[in-house]
Amino acid sequence: MNFKKKYTKMTIMLALGQGVLLGIAAVAIVGFILLKTEKPESAASPNVNVNVPASGPASEKATDKKGETKPDTAAAGAPIPMYAKQHGVFSSKASATSFIADENLAKAAAVQANGQFYVWSALGLSEMDADPAGEEGVFRKQVNVSPLACDSGEGELLRSVLGATKISEIQDLVTSRKQSVGEGKKDTFASNITAITAFTDDINVIKMHVLAHYSETGKCVKLEF
Repeated sequence: MNFKKKYTKMTIMLALGQGVLLGIAAVAIVGFILLKTEKPESAASPNVNVNVPASGPASEKATDKKGETKPDTAAAGAPIPMYAKQHGVFSSKASATSFIADENLAKAAAVQANGQFYVWSALGLSEMDADPAGEEGVFRKQVNVSPLACDSGEGELLRSVLGATKISEIQDLVTSRKQSVGEGKKDTFASNITAITAFTDDINVIKMHVLAHYSETGKCVKLEF
């Protein structure tokens, strides 16, 4: 018997095409299986990368926040601990002024704070600056004075006056202010200090009157007891 069979060119081409398609399909299946196996590792990797920058900006923001807070604190300045020689406290300026006149307290003034008026005759940096010296009804009162950055810009000038230890320091400050505004021009701060120093050379009385003046509006100074 003759077992040989003749194949046409078309049959051979179809067989070759089927072989190629089967090979491509097998490679695709193997690739899909490998991709499926590696996917969890590739998915875990981005999570690590995301977590790292997430903590980065938070620390930078905290640094910026500190950078903004620190200048604010420095600008405000620390309160100045001071001691006043107090004769009384009243609910109105009229009552305080009347008391000053009745008691012949020529050097005293009414200092406004927290809606009340305190009659003081001296203000200094040490307890001895406000020593009542056994006077009846008079006592030493501790107060924290905080000069503020008021609209007139005199807050820091007030701080310099209250922190002065010699009258010459205050006088030099007045001279500097007059020179800075120019000849012939009036400076409110210099005028106030000049008027106060005209009737007293006691530095503790000068400080008290300066504080009394700026306490009236409450915009340039804050008092805490």
